[in-house]
Amino acid sequence: MRVGIRIAAGALVLVSAAACGGGTVPAQAPPAPAPTSALSAPTTTAAATSAPAAAGQLASVFPDAADSTCAASDQTVRTSTGVLPTEASTCDYSAVAPSAEVVFAQWPDQEAAQAWYQETADLGPRVEEFDQWQVGGVNQGPLYTVQNSNGVVISTGVYEGAPYTWEIRTGTLDESNTIFNQLQLKPSTELPG
Repeated sequence: MRVGIRIAAGALVLVSAAACGGGTVPAQAPPAPAPTSALSAPTTTAAATSAPAAAGQLASVFPDAADSTCAASDQTVRTSTGVLPTEASTCDYSAVAPSAEVVFAQWPDQEAAQAWYQETADLGPRVEEFDQWQVGGVNQGPLYTVQNSNGVVISTGVYEGAPYTWEIRTGTLDESNTIFNQLQLKPSTELPG
């Protein structure tokens, strides 16, 4: 059994702004089980290069990073200014959606985490209305979802005031929503000091 809090809020699900009070509170959706099969590591430009990151602090923030479908991310997970995460794990979610992956990262500081988030925002206009993501109905930080020039939907969330990010990469917004609802994300009150 996995330890952690299942996300009850589908922060990426499109809902009318009028129905959700201005577009910052996501619709509620039941969580689905996270993948647990021993699939191979992703083969995209952020391909994983070694064993799961279960032993590091990353798994204490993102329990899914310890899954057998995850491996330490290579050096392509970095900001455009060259800042590398302290620890990063790329997880294969192709059992949920074709070519889907999630990158969990701990950055040297909140500034680097925010820079990673901003680079997603700089790719273009939002493809959804929500600008915050939640755990247990409580806002955790900024959210930005965009479709890049290669047609990949990228949803990036950053913890407000903390050096942690998650990023979902899929072919469609619906696939991104499905994966988000499976992630085990801790509330900011439970993050390591």
